[in-house]
Amino acid sequence: MTATLYGIAIFWIVIGVFLILYTERTMEFLKTLFFIERVRMLAILPIAFGIILTVSAFVYTQIFWLCFILGLLSLLKGLYFLAGPISQIKAIIEWWFTRASSSIIRLCALIILIIGIAIMSNL
Repeated sequence: MTATLYGIAIFWIVIGVFLILYTERTMEFLKTLFFIERVRMLAILPIAFGIILTVSAFVYTQIFWLCFILGLLSLLKGLYFLAGPISQIKAIIEWWFTRASSSIIRLCALIILIIGIAIMSNL
C-alpha cells in the first residue's frame, strides 16, 4: 500500500508541475487521453483512485482524513460519471478542456501539487 500511495502522490506532483509550467501542452495531451465520446468509461479512474485512497486511509492513520475525504470525493465523482446525465458530464468535460482559463487550470494544478506533497510528506 505504501508504494501505491507514493505512486499516486508522485503522479499528482508530476501532473501539477506540468500543468503549472506547460499548461497548454499538458492540456492538449490530457485532452487526447480523456476527451472521448464514451464518457462512462472515464468513471474507472476515479473509482479506482477512490478505492485505493479509502482503503489506505485505514492503513495509514496519520493521513486518515486526507486520504478518506479524497477517496470519498473520488468515489462520488466516479459514481456521478457512471450514473449522471451524459449531456451534463460532456458539458463539464468540454468546459474543462476548451473553455477553462489557464489561471483556473493553474489554480487546480497548484491544489493537486499541494495534495500530492501532503500525501508524500506524511507517509
